[in-house]
Amino acid sequence: MRKHPRMIALALAGALPLASSFAADTKMVKAVSDHFELYTTDNEALAKPALEHFETVRAYLLKATNAQDPFAAPVRIVGFKSFGEFGAYNTKHDPGVNAFSQASPARVTIVMSGLKKEMYEYGVREYVTLLLDRTAPKLPYWLKLGFGELYCTLRVENGQLLLGASPARSYRSSTSPDFDMGMLVTLQPGSHGNKGAADFYSQAKNAAFGKQDGMGTIEASQTVDYPVLTWQLTHMLMFKKEYGSKFGAFVGALSNGEDSVAALGRIYDQSLAGLKQDVILYMKMPSHAVAGLKFQLDKPVTPQVGQLSPADSAAVLAELKSSK
Repeated sequence: MRKHPRMIALALAGALPLASSFAADTKMVKAVSDHFELYTTDNEALAKPALEHFETVRAYLLKATNAQDPFAAPVRIVGFKSFGEFGAYNTKHDPGVNAFSQASPARVTIVMSGLKKEMYEYGVREYVTLLLDRTAPKLPYWLKLGFGELYCTLRVENGQLLLGASPARSYRSSTSPDFDMGMLVTLQPGSHGNKGAADFYSQAKNAAFGKQDGMGTIEASQTVDYPVLTWQLTHMLMFKKEYGSKFGAFVGALSNGEDSVAALGRIYDQSLAGLKQDVILYMKMPSHAVAGLKFQLDKPVTPQVGQLSPADSAAVLAELKSSK
């Protein structure tokens, strides 16, 4: 039976007090480290390891890129307890998005649908993108996207920092070898199918939503999946011997504004056609290198943790809502 528009409007209006009630009754946990402040509707036990992870990622990235921290104030992280809570504040209005960010000169905020370890990479992807936007503004979009996919999976296991695993997905898609390499290296956010990084993970006709799988798994839709391609390309340039030895020089050239195709020819003596063939072969490999990095924080993370009052919690959520 078709619902009358007035009935739909009344139903939506009835839902608004529920959202307001959630904000008014919520007591958030606040945890602060040297470079991050975290607010969560979940428990304190998840706050410390999350802050330790983000502090580790931050320190490694600044060392790896030889950059200064571009954020004047601590980066704010808001981690919800459930995807349902997160949905009320999701600026993407998209069920496939697990994290998003808001940035202004005064404050940077990363909002996550959960704080469990398997959710870290969604928030880290946002952090990497924000950091590169400020420290390497001339870096082409395809490489920023590739670095976001590569570095978002940084994780610590047995005291060692690991880099190179396949990022998780909310769907799996097959990528035809007929993709246009010229289009790949000239990607721009928001044009044709080249939407913002988070949007890549939300929409795909014929996509199978559900279990998250590694990027190496190929199945389902025929969408040209640019995050897969940029991840494979960046991974190859960093880890494949023929490219890795000159990768630093290549990134430096692009960071200084040199055209991707020109730098490819000058530094690697390689054409787009040759690069494409190498990427296609690389994509067919059954597995990819995961590097163990000797890296530790200069000092342990000792966050200050406390419970916010309902009024202070409501103020944090209201600020988040007003930025939508």
